[in-house]
Amino acid sequence: MKDSWDVIVVGAGPAGSTAARFAAEGGARTLLLEKHPVIGYPLCCAEAISTSGLRRVVEPDPRWINCKIERVHIYGPNDSHAEIYHPDAGYILERKIFDRALAEKAAEAGAEIRVAHDVIGLIEGKAGFEGVVARNNGHERKLHGRVVIAADGIESQVAIMAGLKAALKPSQVHSAYQYLVSSPEIAPETLEFHLGTQFAPGGYIWLFAKGGRLANVGIGVCPTKTPKKKAAQFLDEFVRRRFGKIGIIERMTGGVPTYLPDLPLHKKNILLAGDAARVIDSLSGAGIANALLSGMLAGQTAAAMAKGEGDGKAYQDAFYRIKEKELNFYRRCRQLFLKLNDKDIETILRFADDMFSGRTIEGINPVEIVRKILLSYPRLMTLGRHLLF
Repeated sequence: MKDSWDVIVVGAGPAGSTAARFAAEGGARTLLLEKHPVIGYPLCCAEAISTSGLRRVVEPDPRWINCKIERVHIYGPNDSHAEIYHPDAGYILERKIFDRALAEKAAEAGAEIRVAHDVIGLIEGKAGFEGVVARNNGHERKLHGRVVIAADGIESQVAIMAGLKAALKPSQVHSAYQYLVSSPEIAPETLEFHLGTQFAPGGYIWLFAKGGRLANVGIGVCPTKTPKKKAAQFLDEFVRRRFGKIGIIERMTGGVPTYLPDLPLHKKNILLAGDAARVIDSLSGAGIANALLSGMLAGQTAAAMAKGEGDGKAYQDAFYRIKEKELNFYRRCRQLFLKLNDKDIETILRFADDMFSGRTIEGINPVEIVRKILLSYPRLMTLGRHLLF
């Protein structure tokens, strides 16, 4: 078997498979490695993505779209709530099929894919890293590559082995727990959120309809806000109150990182993409769209680097030209959110309901919405003045 490629991508999630596809389309001999024996499993993901975030990189395919997202319902303390109608907001994916479809696109572009290959080391050379060491069926093998793309998720071992400071503090990660449930009490094409200390201190509970009777019901909380109670306990209490007895088809758990502005997206000839790069919406925990974008740009840059053109800084600059302001804004929003009490949440939701009720929304400017909310309430302005100035 050959053991030398232009580009080696570690991790076959949305970021990795997209990176492999675009590297191969750019003419690079590309190898995609996935440590699990099956692409798309296991995962911890609510499976929602905005229309713009998806279509920037790949067109929707009915094979892996469960349903459209048209409505958002947000519930808070004391019966406060807000409803938003946005008929082209986004989609609920079937990630098991979606991830495999992205890997298929990489293979069709010419990338070689190997599953059950766990990367356990990097090959260091004088000018940078010269590839990876992978273990498969107990056997270790050196795989040489001119560029390595680390798309190996929140626990990225490649980033750690490369010496990048990607470690997360407890306050920089959300503990997430989710059920796939079957119930008749689910509004179609709707995202439902529940906020407040009763439901999820420092986070939220979500209920995302997947079509038919299925839905993802999950929770994400900041561990430092819930030292005496686990995320799963909050979720179980919500499920009992909302549904009573219910059929739980799947359970999944995991961590969701927040954005780290000081983490470089590259080191020598290693590029980071997706959760490994911490390019996450820190407020909502959404990461699929940024994974796709970072994967596309990393793959394109890696193909150029394999030809002796460009470098890791070019990739980082390209990504941040599009996303840096947004990522920093949501990071600061999360800092504000963690300071809110239930009365603040109630105030915000009543304001939002007045703003959106009875309207059809074609697009949302989150910066402008937050600005209006803060300027309307002195206490929130005090807490969130760093968002405006």
